[in-house]
Amino acid sequence: MGNSLIKYLLLVIVLNFILIQNSYAQDKNNLWSFGIGINAIDFYPTNAPNTGNEDGFFNELFNIRDHWNIGGPQFLVTRHLVQNLSIEGLLAINQVTKYGDVQLDKSTYFGLDLNLRYSFIDTTKDFTIFVLAGTGYTSFNPETVWIGGTPIKFGSGGTINIGGGANYWFSNTLGLNVEALYKSSVSEKLPSHFYYGLSLVYRLNPPGKNSWRDCF
Repeated sequence: MGNSLIKYLLLVIVLNFILIQNSYAQDKNNLWSFGIGINAIDFYPTNAPNTGNEDGFFNELFNIRDHWNIGGPQFLVTRHLVQNLSIEGLLAINQVTKYGDVQLDKSTYFGLDLNLRYSFIDTTKDFTIFVLAGTGYTSFNPETVWIGGTPIKFGSGGTINIGGGANYWFSNTLGLNVEALYKSSVSEKLPSHFYYGLSLVYRLNPPGKNSWRDCF
């Protein structure tokens, strides 16, 4: 991953530090949440070169059996900033064997992302829906793959992320998070792709609520 990964890691750390320091005084509850779960990587509907997808951008978007690489783990850290705005860090690991309709040998996928999250519903509620936007770095380096008699080389690089998701809190502290991201690559060798995540999340210093769920 080399110097490019180090630069992205430093950028993520600096941005996270600045945002936390600037917003700390405004965040009375200091809401942190941590999650662990599984993820799915789908290269097919992004119309990446040589996948055979020539029928449109969203063709077979939910063809889970043929195109999704389901694995893990993924680790999620979220911090409330102010009002309905939060920041999240996402670390994802997977083993990719499907590149569109092409079968690959197991190739390690490693993603590190930093996204801003805007919730349409008060973040202290049991159920929230949100949109995501941010950036990240993805490492995906399988061996040279032959597609239609042509050698294809992959590489790592940065991405611009956009997507959405939802949280449902079973109790003050325990909940479920689901997210979907379109990761648009800024590198010629890294194909753009869809990323899906499902996590069990734990919230520190939850807002005060009195309900039967507080017993969890």
